[in-house]
Amino acid sequence: MLNRFAAVLAFSVAASAVCVNDTLRVQSYNLRNDAIPNSISVATTISGLNDTVPADSEMSYYSLYAEQPWSTRRLSVVAQVMFHQPVVLCVQEAKVRQVQDLAGMLDGYEYIGVGRDDGKTAGEYSAIFYKSSALNLVSEKYLWLSETPYEPSKYLGAGSTRIVTIGRFTTAASGNTVTAMCTHWDDKSEDAREYAASMIRYAGAYEAANSSGPVLLFGDFNSHSSGTDTGGYEIVTGVSDMLTMNSTFTSDYASDLSDSFVFEDLLLATPPLYRSGHHATFTGFYEAGDSDAFGRIDFIMGGNNGGWDALTYRVEENFFDGEYHASDHRPVLSDVVVSSCGA
Repeated sequence: MLNRFAAVLAFSVAASAVCVNDTLRVQSYNLRNDAIPNSISVATTISGLNDTVPADSEMSYYSLYAEQPWSTRRLSVVAQVMFHQPVVLCVQEAKVRQVQDLAGMLDGYEYIGVGRDDGKTAGEYSAIFYKSSALNLVSEKYLWLSETPYEPSKYLGAGSTRIVTIGRFTTAASGNTVTAMCTHWDDKSEDAREYAASMIRYAGAYEAANSSGPVLLFGDFNSHSSGTDTGGYEIVTGVSDMLTMNSTFTSDYASDLSDSFVFEDLLLATPPLYRSGHHATFTGFYEAGDSDAFGRIDFIMGGNNGGWDALTYRVEENFFDGEYHASDHRPVLSDVVVSSCGA
């Protein structure tokens, strides 16, 4: 590990005459929506916590495997985020209550995001939380992953309305530019996933061509990296060609990189020694050991315009032995070095 970080440090020193690098921890997390709603407030949940620590003999490990209400799960989500302290946190499937809860509990974070159903607060968010002490927001925009991308809309045949949130930031420490894209693709239609992948790859090219820094993509693709239903993953990573898209969108987002830009999977970009944690990112709410539905469908990626280097990659836990599933997805984390002059 020392050799790996020494190499990055050497790169930073060598490049210091031209630019300064930033190391950012980033995270993607499908929270599972507020499927068991109630009116329990954050204050009420916190006030019910017990300060005492149970004895080993009082524990019943992995016994509470069924889905719990968001009012219970939010404590585990927040505790994990505050432990890892990501500079960028992309969350998917979050309803407005969940976004507001996180905004109130995550000290030092701000967010951008809208409800996908109306562009305001209805429906699920693909929101980007960011540490305001580390990043300055430059711009934000939203595209709907459909044939009418500039208004709330659903791709023909898709199960749900889908969106991508795009935020451009500069780092507070060095002024480097970083663009983050946060998305959640359709779970019903392979055609919708492939269209979403095409739009995001094309929009990513535009962002790369019109900024001086790297482009990072976060999200639940509902598209596997191998096996079946891989069409979206293959398009966004350049294995397959993009589909034909809305002509106004392709005109508005045309760039010199439109044909050459693709995203690289950070799991593959990270040296094997620094990959850790689980493989599967989707687990469902199942008993410990039941892996029938497991799959890798949640990703962090970087654009091939450069400006980033993956140091570490980890798929974290969502089911601790004395608690409950925080979500039916596991969070994905990575430490990346970013530099505007490398893009």
